[in-house]
Amino acid sequence: MTHQHRSSWVLFALLSAASFALMAACIRILSEYLPQSEVVFFRNFLALLLLLPLMYRQKISLKSSVWGLHLFRAFIGLSAMYLYFYALFHLPLADALLLNYTSPLFIAMFATIWLGETWTRSRKIAAITGLIGVALLFHPSSEIASTAGLIGLASGALAGLALTTVKKLSNTEPAIRIVIWFAMLASLISFIPMLFEFRWPDAEQWGWLVAMGIFGNIGHLALTRAYKQAPASQVSPLGYSGLIFAGLLGYLLWSEIPDLLGLLGTTAIVIAGILVARERSEPMPEPPGAVPAIDEQERI
Repeated sequence: MTHQHRSSWVLFALLSAASFALMAACIRILSEYLPQSEVVFFRNFLALLLLLPLMYRQKISLKSSVWGLHLFRAFIGLSAMYLYFYALFHLPLADALLLNYTSPLFIAMFATIWLGETWTRSRKIAAITGLIGVALLFHPSSEIASTAGLIGLASGALAGLALTTVKKLSNTEPAIRIVIWFAMLASLISFIPMLFEFRWPDAEQWGWLVAMGIFGNIGHLALTRAYKQAPASQVSPLGYSGLIFAGLLGYLLWSEIPDLLGLLGTTAIVIAGILVARERSEPMPEPPGAVPAIDEQERI
């Protein structure tokens, strides 16, 4: 294997992180014109359109003996998505992404409580570091110290619970079935509230919806390719480069500039997330608007 091939996973991981940041920017722009429920529905529906050809080609069976767990995962994951999209509209772009990227810390906690995993020394250090980071982010003069900030943090907690549920499901279910069931259930559930406030997008808004879907799908495909070429413990830390891309987009599009304490808090949370990822080979952090990048051979 050539050196270029061995290192290509880095480019795919960075492409994925940049694509998810661009998807977040599209969501922020769309939220200025369309109801949030509509944006959530189209994100799920566009993800489903990506998966249907795969389902047809591989003749995936949707038969399952754990319907309740699939429904729970869909409800929790969709709730995380609603909260994340709300935070994107009300907070600086990088801050909303960062709060959602606290999910690995919550995965470690939920896996210990629910799945009976050991609360190791590394996890304790990560938890303390993460708490310090959150405290620095929520200093009184910051924009995050608000209802929107708490909602953003809740999106990270629910995303962590959703991914822990995926880990539980993966004990008995093929990964591709888990992903397809989520896309289907999330599309159906989010369709209902969207009906009550649907607003027909104009040509420009359709363009942003399509861009949201394209960037989300590129992020998914690039991340899947990175996981096929390198272990999750190596790929995961690069997920946090999405914060740099989001910070640049926030500055260029909305003149958003982080403060010093916010940067220190961000650093602490990233370090905590990497500690968890290196120990447990957690998947790279993905916003709820993304299709989880897992395949038949992977466990998260």
